[in-house]
Amino acid sequence: MCYSPHKVTLLPLIVLALTIPTFAQKKSRITKIEFTGLNRISAEELRETTGLKIGQAFDISALDAAAQRLADSGLFKNVAYRTRANGDQITITFQVEETKRESSRVIFDNFIWFTDTELIGAVRREVPTFSGTAPDNGDTAERITKALQRFLHEHQIEAIVNYMASQDSTGSQVQEHIFSVTGVPMPICTLHFPGAGNVSEAKLIETSRSLLGNDYSSKIVTMFAANNLFPIYREVGQLKAAFSPPSAKPQSSATCKSGVELIIPVDEGPVYKWDKALWTGFAVFTAQTLDASLGMQQGQPANGVKLDKAMKEIQRDYGRKGYLMAQLSSVPEFDDNANKVAFKIDVREGLQYRMGKLITRGFSESATKMLHERWGLKTGMVFDQEYSKEFSEKHIGEILKDTWLERRTQGKPAPNIKWGDNVNREALTVDVMLELTNQEGPGPPEGPRP
Repeated sequence: MCYSPHKVTLLPLIVLALTIPTFAQKKSRITKIEFTGLNRISAEELRETTGLKIGQAFDISALDAAAQRLADSGLFKNVAYRTRANGDQITITFQVEETKRESSRVIFDNFIWFTDTELIGAVRREVPTFSGTAPDNGDTAERITKALQRFLHEHQIEAIVNYMASQDSTGSQVQEHIFSVTGVPMPICTLHFPGAGNVSEAKLIETSRSLLGNDYSSKIVTMFAANNLFPIYREVGQLKAAFSPPSAKPQSSATCKSGVELIIPVDEGPVYKWDKALWTGFAVFTAQTLDASLGMQQGQPANGVKLDKAMKEIQRDYGRKGYLMAQLSSVPEFDDNANKVAFKIDVREGLQYRMGKLITRGFSESATKMLHERWGLKTGMVFDQEYSKEFSEKHIGEILKDTWLERRTQGKPAPNIKWGDNVNREALTVDVMLELTNQEGPGPPEGPRP
């Protein structure tokens, strides 16, 4: 065996060819392609990425190009290779260091002419390792875009492929790589809900009427189903109802040209009856009081929408007693044999806050005096989170009536009132700030002003 060093510089990575037989370029053939350093990626996928084939004549330029393809895949931090010769047989070993990065799933948002399987196959022509996810960093998204654009062109579809990374609220982590097309109209013409039964398809269609006429997007439709259709099932106790990913196919008629037939399969699941609530962590209210606040009746359908509203009301009740940080969380416990459900509801009450100071700014001397006289939540009293709203509805209109009338005669717009709470977590107090600004407000009151 004969070895000689060879080095290739590739961007963005440095690819080092550790050894190359000096005579290998003449008549030698590749008999084996190996990889070292793999953890998450299979060697079989990478062999396809290199473009090298077992049995082909060895060529150093082809090997350099193969290393470049591995570097460009965005999957590796470092790429190196070495070769080993045995007569006219060449074994190529790629030494790689995988990039430590997260991957997120790829969404084909509105490629209504093709199945996901067809689209995945099209992408693999450009990105052989593609299996439905893509790294959150690197140029893979750009390569997928190019592959999809070429695929549309091959099928004579004049549309533009767009890419968007869907991120969480902090923007720090990609959750989905979304690819969509623009330039081709695809208004939703008809709706179908296979599997609808207890909730009629007619009701689902009526609730979804706002989708009609809008261009199709699987992402938007999926979010619509979760936010607008699933609550219909929660309200009647079908708490496990689930909508399958939507599908769409081209449809054209005299009333809807170049349109789309939208299909949203639904698995309704059983109707669950309310069993009981299992409370933990409570002290301010009794279990009986909390049960009464839920308003649920044993044996009746477990109304999930009603439960959600009741939980918010209970949290508001805690706020009225000074527990501003109170939180409630619920976990269902299903009895599928009896179609019953109990909810474990954990209450984290937190600490109780008291009223600090009432701070007013921008008011006349008389209005300031009247505000402090009528403000009934005095320093040291248990803070009531709803008191400011009630005070505003009952008193502000009368207190500021003269101010609004005076500004009207001067041709000035009504001032704006700003409310704010300054929470002191160390002292467990809340200062309420009320400011009258010169910014334009909603206008003079006709009676009590909220």
